[in-house]
Amino acid sequence: MATLPQMLKKSRTRIAIAVTALLFFGGAITVEKLVSSKIVTRVEQQLPSASGISASIPLLELPSDLRSDSIKSVKIKITDYTLKSNGTKTSLAISAKNISKSKPTQIGSLDITATIPVSKLLEESGFNDAEIVDNALQISVGAGGAGKALLVPEYANGQIYFQIKSVSVMGSPIPASSLPADIQDQIKSRSAKDFSAPQGLTVKSVSLSSKGLLVNFQGNDIQLDNLRASL
Repeated sequence: MATLPQMLKKSRTRIAIAVTALLFFGGAITVEKLVSSKIVTRVEQQLPSASGISASIPLLELPSDLRSDSIKSVKIKITDYTLKSNGTKTSLAISAKNISKSKPTQIGSLDITATIPVSKLLEESGFNDAEIVDNALQISVGAGGAGKALLVPEYANGQIYFQIKSVSVMGSPIPASSLPADIQDQIKSRSAKDFSAPQGLTVKSVSLSSKGLLVNFQGNDIQLDNLRASL
């Protein structure tokens, strides 16, 4: 059985370890906030029309980030930004990895998801009664709007457009394959909008959610100055 002095010694050791850990993580959080603040300032300089900017970096990567000539990873959120390619108002979620600290700033890999708000999406969809249902665009079809069609977004050749996923009439499903051959072309023609990717990035996916239309861009070895000019 441990003696009282031994117990007190162990207790002091545990307290010292706990205090050291608190000081370390408290200091790390302070440094993270400082670095994140500098990143936000840099984004504001590069994208002056952006608003609602926040940035974060993983605490465990801070030591190596401070010592090296690059930052391993950073996540940036922008609440309001208008894309230069087509003037569309969006919010942006950005994930960047291996960012050089020297100029011109080089980004090893970049993942950007632009979200077009529901209100804007419905306004420009080309369908008067459209609404988002189950991550698809639902529209009325047939005589008197007795049928419902679910549309999903697709991307090809610099355009975003909708295609039929499924149709139901009076609650009875109709296979999309049984529809007239030109119906998909009609839907595409009616809904197509030009949407080009920023320089150095490609459109990897388009999808719908309750937030709106999500367009995901990805690219490698991106120069920040080129991105700024085309994003």
